[in-house]
Amino acid sequence: MPPFRISPVFMLALLCLTMAGCASVRFPSDPSSAAFSDGLTGDVIFARTLAAHGGDLRGYPGDINLSTDGRWFALIQKIQPVVTDSGFRIRSEERYRPREGLYAVTHTGPEGKKHVVRSREGLAVSYNGIRESDPAKLRATAMTNDAFRMFHFGPTFFLDRASDWRRLADAQEQERAYHRLRATVRPGFGESTEDDVVLWIDRETSRLFRIHMSLNGFGTTVGAHVDTTFLEYRDVAGYLLPVRFHERVRGPLRIDAHTWWTTGIDTGRGWRDDDVNGHAFVGSAATPAAIIAP
Repeated sequence: MPPFRISPVFMLALLCLTMAGCASVRFPSDPSSAAFSDGLTGDVIFARTLAAHGGDLRGYPGDINLSTDGRWFALIQKIQPVVTDSGFRIRSEERYRPREGLYAVTHTGPEGKKHVVRSREGLAVSYNGIRESDPAKLRATAMTNDAFRMFHFGPTFFLDRASDWRRLADAQEQERAYHRLRATVRPGFGESTEDDVVLWIDRETSRLFRIHMSLNGFGTTVGAHVDTTFLEYRDVAGYLLPVRFHERVRGPLRIDAHTWWTTGIDTGRGWRDDDVNGHAFVGSAATPAAIIAP
């Protein structure tokens, strides 16, 4: 008799029946049409946020290169093994050319290296030098790759995917006040037609503090929602980029998922498409990003 295996979906359902934490945080509902006393619209607040982060990153003519490290929490690895892909996605080297929309990542973990190239032409994924064709792995990678480009490079991500920012009630956390904006992102993350996002924006600095998002781009995450909080920022070539992150699942259960941080940043290497488009970085893209002080 083959061994009995519990599927991730069954495990998630079981957890929701047995854990007190499954009184989940609901995804925020659509706002009322009531005006706010400060007179600010959602679009105005988003424009201020974009400016606070240095403006439209697509105007930057060069390349931005990051190194990251982090850890996954145990339960999320069991519930979402394909999405977390934690045998590979622990440390990363990331290469981004905003003007061309070319974003390439080499992940490294205990099972080896995963190389992902996302361009306007599509997505290419390889594991340990072998091109991946499994539809589930490609869908999960498309979703997480979109999400991490958004996390690491800020509000520019939304410029061609979201409009009509609607205000929710402001929120307070640890004695700081935040505007909250909701929008529908089209296309959504990965292969999703659309996803919902809520931005938490520091009312004093206009910096992004948190992104709360749905995950409709993969079968086992449809109906789930997560948030990622930006805990520290650094100026990079005139743009404000986050460098420390914490991700939580907020529904259908509440758990910590992932914490990670940037360990290296440099810019302006002038790497070519061929330096990132294979199964690993070569040429000017190969050297790890310059180490930054913790």
